[in-house]
Amino acid sequence: MDYCRDCGAEVEDGVPLCPQCGSPIDAFVDPESADIDNELLREVWEIARTEGVISAVKRYREETGSDLATAKRVVDGLLASGGAGDQFLAQRQPMEHLEAEVLDIAQQQGKIAAIKHYREAQVCGLKDAKEAVEALLTEHGVEPRAVAGCASVLLFAILCGGSLCCAL
Repeated sequence: MDYCRDCGAEVEDGVPLCPQCGSPIDAFVDPESADIDNELLREVWEIARTEGVISAVKRYREETGSDLATAKRVVDGLLASGGAGDQFLAQRQPMEHLEAEVLDIAQQQGKIAAIKHYREAQVCGLKDAKEAVEALLTEHGVEPRAVAGCASVLLFAILCGGSLCCAL
């Protein structure tokens, strides 16, 4: 079992991308390096402020082995949040909390709402979020709440409309 350097999620051997954040396989390390990650984020933020985004992205990639898109997303996130101070680091949601929230949302509001929440929390694409949420649901044996879609509403309208015409 490997661990994603970017989000800390457990990843099975041989998986090309992290199911949680979409980072490539070459971005995996031991999760015990969480303290190094916080120090690295502070360093990258300082580089971004003083030397520019390109230097910060290069430094992050050198240290983590992540791809360009992931490194840019991290640096942009640091700059948008005002830096890698304690407030920013406290905002980084532990993965187990996110998993619990996603499972709860899936049960209460449905799979689409859970995918939306995951995308917002992880800042990832729709495909990655969908795959991660589906993997979580399968792993925990959770059945998402079925939400009535357009087809059921349309069927209801047809049935009601048809019975209304017959009554006239």
